[in-house]
Amino acid sequence: MENQKKIKKQTVSIGDVFAVKLPDGRYGALRIVNCDRNSYLLATTPYIGETIPMIENNVLSKTLLQNRFYFENAPAICWFDGKIPGTFIYIGNIQGTKKMRQSNYGGTWDETTGMEALYEWRWINDRDNFEKEILEEERKIEQLMEKPQKPRKMMTDESFWYIISLLDWESVNDEDEVIEVAVRELEKMGVRNIKQFEEAMSYKLYLLDTKEHAKNIGEYSYSKNKDDYFSPDVFLYLRCEVIAKGEGFFNAVLECPVLMPKENTFEPLLSIATEAYERLTGKEFQYITGCDYETFSNVVGWK
Repeated sequence: MENQKKIKKQTVSIGDVFAVKLPDGRYGALRIVNCDRNSYLLATTPYIGETIPMIENNVLSKTLLQNRFYFENAPAICWFDGKIPGTFIYIGNIQGTKKMRQSNYGGTWDETTGMEALYEWRWINDRDNFEKEILEEERKIEQLMEKPQKPRKMMTDESFWYIISLLDWESVNDEDEVIEVAVRELEKMGVRNIKQFEEAMSYKLYLLDTKEHAKNIGEYSYSKNKDDYFSPDVFLYLRCEVIAKGEGFFNAVLECPVLMPKENTFEPLLSIATEAYERLTGKEFQYITGCDYETFSNVVGWK
């Protein structure tokens, strides 16, 4: 099984199990326990070994329980978006896998997904070094976060808002259809423009990432009261809605945070460049923008 040929799965089903190569050369494994269009609920299994496990291995039907740092026997289950990373190795399908439910969201499914088994192994067997590495990484991140971020080369506003204007709001029952025309048009513009579109979008989301904007999203607005619920992901998707409504609305909301949407979100905005790039090149879109659009990235806006 160690030399198993990688199988490129076009579709993913509940019960599918994939092996992942861990940074130390060993293998881990994760299992699909739910699907929702282009999102997948992944359960990391406790398996960790020198070889790719056989599908008959009973460990693959179990879910890893995490206890490192602040975890308290929490199951390693999380939602991820996107396509199967090319480095993942399909092992097989465990028939009769029970569909599970979980609200945690981990972002885009990539080569780093499924590393929890290694982290837990190190927590038990190499804790001192593991803790030092994590603390050093956190220190570096804090240093970077203290500095305002700057965008790289962006698409012109004229071109960017033209792409946004192609969103088809008559296809309200299918979000993929809403962005379809925009994706096709961006694909025609080539790789450089796709990256510059992503850069412009990220920068605009970054500009909206402020405390004042987060305090004006309705029932779940940001508050200093720790008992009040605030979702960084929902705030991001509301910021996507601002951009999706066009240049005029974006400028108005940027100037006046009280105009932030209170209900409607538009997460598919984040997929436009990814879809265009993958259709054009047949490869995964792995581009890092100068500005991070995730909530709390704009340190100046959150002071």
